[in-house]
Amino acid sequence: MIKKFFLLCFCFFSLMTLNAENKETQKVKEKEQMEKERFYYDVCCSAPRLNPGEYVSVGFIGNSGTLSPFGNNIVDGGMGCGMDGVARDRSRKYCLPKAVEAMWVSYSDRKVYSVASLLPYDMILSLFNDGGTPCIPASQDTTGEERLRLIQGLDLCFMPEGKVMLYVKAPVKCILLDWSATGNEVTDDNILSKLYKRRELDDIESFFDKMSSYPEDEHWTSYRSKHGSVAPLLERYLQRFNYTLNFEFENEETSVYSVESYFTNGEHYDRTPKYNEAFKMPSRLKEFWVMWDYKDSRYSCYMYFNEAEVLKVFDEAYGGEDRTQKGELKIKVCKYNNLFDISLNVGDKSIKLEKTAIRVFRRPIENPTKAGELIYKNYKGDHTNFFADDDEYVGE
Repeated sequence: MIKKFFLLCFCFFSLMTLNAENKETQKVKEKEQMEKERFYYDVCCSAPRLNPGEYVSVGFIGNSGTLSPFGNNIVDGGMGCGMDGVARDRSRKYCLPKAVEAMWVSYSDRKVYSVASLLPYDMILSLFNDGGTPCIPASQDTTGEERLRLIQGLDLCFMPEGKVMLYVKAPVKCILLDWSATGNEVTDDNILSKLYKRRELDDIESFFDKMSSYPEDEHWTSYRSKHGSVAPLLERYLQRFNYTLNFEFENEETSVYSVESYFTNGEHYDRTPKYNEAFKMPSRLKEFWVMWDYKDSRYSCYMYFNEAEVLKVFDEAYGGEDRTQKGELKIKVCKYNNLFDISLNVGDKSIKLEKTAIRVFRRPIENPTKAGELIYKNYKGDHTNFFADDDEYVGE
């Protein structure tokens, strides 16, 4: 009987010890996993230039706590173009956020919105991991090119009608996630009064009148008075198409050195000779800068697409809503590197883009610091931004 008792005690003790060891092992594994999911990164906010506003509060919530942007809370620089920065110890790694809470003002909607939503954590983690080694502090030694390609930030973008989107960003790329959430309008005057009283105004309508009265706001106030909400236009900006960008040089010895591509949905991908690697389903091309080498010269070419034309051509080429057809945006370059033929080719359709503003510079490859010589320019004065006069452009 006594032997059985001691045997039971021994088994119980062994099980307790094994259980404790398993728990300790699990804790170690969880800690190791958490360390693998910690990164150096910033958080920021943005908004389309025709949907300006300001954020009241923003929190990216994760296992490391809540990270918030700091500095000027006005957002109006374009989708995915927020100024990076977070009030934290920049020498520490942080877990990626799993949720976001935000309250912001849309001047063009004349509303205040709030949102609380889970974020697509696994998607964000995958992109941070694919972006290379977790971002390295400035104090550590690494090459500039390596650091440029690393994902280093999250950008919460405030869209019309309370919609929010999320970008992950590196110095040479900005990727829009396949995720969005829609907030609710804030009507509580206890909250709204903090906005208008700090500007010594009597009500929220006076606040919105004030915020739309500045001369620098004429571009979005004019658009709104003529067209109403910018939401339908921005939905077109966000449309993705199954196309690649390809060059065809008359000089066959030409080699592409690098390409920087910027798209209507705020995405961009820079400094890569593999100009088709950026996105499988990109939005419409907005502008790009390409450098190519031929013999002893390096050519720098800047192309700024006409907004109304690029919207129309993609619609015509893809025909309605079928945007999965394989397409090619082909750019033919003549043997003198100063004439171009640009077309979007989808199936048996080939539609030219003839309103693109282009300029080309040439300089010696062996002397990259020498100022380039302008050898081609097909427009007068400065190029026109992607939004401008309503007679020619739709607006951003």
